[in-house]
Amino acid sequence: MTYLLKSRSEPTQLLPASSEEQQRKINEVRELLGDLPTEMPNFLSDATIRRFLRARNWSTTKATKSLKETTSWRRHYKPEKIRWESIADSENEAKRAYIPDYLDKNGRMVFVTLPAIKIIKRFLEPRMNEKVKFIYSNNSESQKIMGDMFDLDKLEYIFGGRNTAEFDINMYAERMKRRDRVRGSWTQDNGEASSNNTKPNED
Repeated sequence: MTYLLKSRSEPTQLLPASSEEQQRKINEVRELLGDLPTEMPNFLSDATIRRFLRARNWSTTKATKSLKETTSWRRHYKPEKIRWESIADSENEAKRAYIPDYLDKNGRMVFVTLPAIKIIKRFLEPRMNEKVKFIYSNNSESQKIMGDMFDLDKLEYIFGGRNTAEFDINMYAERMKRRDRVRGSWTQDNGEASSNNTKPNED
């Protein structure tokens, strides 16, 4: 059986020489963003801006452009307001795409999607082919790739891990509801709920 593992290609990054230089670039991006940091203070934190700067090789112009596009998307779709109960046909959706209860070895969240159709490697576009890795069950090289990225004791057995627990929709639903409660409480405490309702200027 074959599985598709999507990985983000990491370009060579030009890291600023010091933390002071990094902060200077973060402050520069804040100025370029105008009123957006006030509208979305929790999303446009220093950590978020730093992440976008790293992804754009510390180019303040490119990072600002990406952040403006992202905030525009968030303003339109309001992902912070999505809750488990609001997802139509939650059980079927969860079986097709879900967030497992473990992180990868770099501490990043894992998102699992099950494609509706079989993906054939030779038909992928060259650029997409560079961003994905095909993982084969019972293949030593594939197991090494997964072992380098995940704790195999937690990784599901269908992906080459040793976790044989079956997907339980009820347990998953309770975990998602807990995440919603924590996120909702954090948002209220930090005021983003009210700031996101601020009507943007219509220039």
